[in-house]
Amino acid sequence: MIKWIVSDLDGTLFDGHGETVLDLSAENEAALREIQQAGIEFSAASGRMIGYSIHLMKKYGFSKIRAAGFNGAVGYDQGKWVAVRALKRETLGQIIQLLRSECPQLETLQIQGMNSERIFTSLDHPAALRYRQECAKTGIGQVMDFTVDQYLERDRGLLAGKLSAQFNSPAACQAVYHRLSHQFHDQCLIHRSGDRLLEIGNCLAHKGLFLAYLKETYQLQPQEMAVIGDSLNDAEMFSEAQHTFAMKSGSEELQRLAAHTVDSAAQAMRWCIAYNQNEQRERENLFSAKA
Repeated sequence: MIKWIVSDLDGTLFDGHGETVLDLSAENEAALREIQQAGIEFSAASGRMIGYSIHLMKKYGFSKIRAAGFNGAVGYDQGKWVAVRALKRETLGQIIQLLRSECPQLETLQIQGMNSERIFTSLDHPAALRYRQECAKTGIGQVMDFTVDQYLERDRGLLAGKLSAQFNSPAACQAVYHRLSHQFHDQCLIHRSGDRLLEIGNCLAHKGLFLAYLKETYQLQPQEMAVIGDSLNDAEMFSEAQHTFAMKSGSEELQRLAAHTVDSAAQAMRWCIAYNQNEQRERENLFSAKA
């Protein structure tokens, strides 16, 4: 029986969202209600700051909230922080200096803090203005009143969870990914979260650690876990669960790792419900045969 489903957000559960990312498609919203009715536990594991996962689960009626943010750098379990793996400010400075001096294809940089802070290269950057509007609409996080350079200059008591870097082409993103992975492999973990986006976090953080935590804490077996994702930053989760689903709209590499490919997160969740129903029927038939 599948006891627990863990889903990525962007490109997965957020696919087809409404005005804000927290306004899920009708199909995904209905599927979340259905797994709750079926008694299947649910968690969100995202590259986003953890506030999105917590707000999402509260909005859609989950009373027990267990979630991961920043690709596993931060973990949350019913009011307790069970993992906090921050990026060192010195490491951030080294990476940003390299990107600025050797990567003319770099378009945007953003540092995100463990408490849902956002720091941009300038206070009037278009992304900063856009996220101020999003923060006001969702109630999640804040755009800080200092820049990336000002953050790097001195300790401001802010723990960095992730550095995001966006490039002007998939080829440039791929080249920088290999460069950073080689040079900083012992200091940070670099994920390709899209064709042009890199997410850089603590070297000891990935989403698979969150699944390992759930398995150990709640005594779960791989066959009792299902995972839904769309990008390579979800790959580590796939090694922890038997039932793995990759979005057809996402990474082809992840699709090759998955047991199933799906058009939506709802399709995966409903597959899990049907799987449990079939398991239950088989058990009942076996019991009847023995009787």
